Amino acid sequence: MKSNKLPSITELSALVRHVKKYIGDDCLAFEDSEIPSIQLTVACNDKGEWGYQTGDNSYSGAAYFYPHWAVVGVYRRSNSKEVARDLQNQLAELLASEE
Repeated sequence: MKSNKLPSITELSALVRHVKKYIGDDCLAFEDSEIPSIQLTVACNDKGEWGYQTGDNSYSGAAYFYPHWAVVGVYRRSNSKEVARDLQNQLAELLASEE
C-alpha cells in the first residue's frame, strides 16, 4: 500500500544515506549485532507528518510523538533504497491496521 500519508522512497533513501555517514566502528544497531550499524526509527501519523531518530528510541526523540514506528538497522553496505522500502512498508502496514 502506498499513500501520500507516508514519507516517499526518495526522502527515506536520502535519510538512510545521511545516517550511513555517521556509522562508527563501535556503533551497533542491536545488541546481538557484530557489524557496525545504527538503529533508525521513522515514525508518522495519519496526516502525513513524520520524524526520525537514531539510536535508542525509548522515551524521547523526534519520532516519539508519532503513533506509528518503523525500526531498522542501517549498515554501511545497506542498499538505501531497499531500507527505504522496508521503512515505508512497515509504516504502510501500521497505517492500514488503523483504518
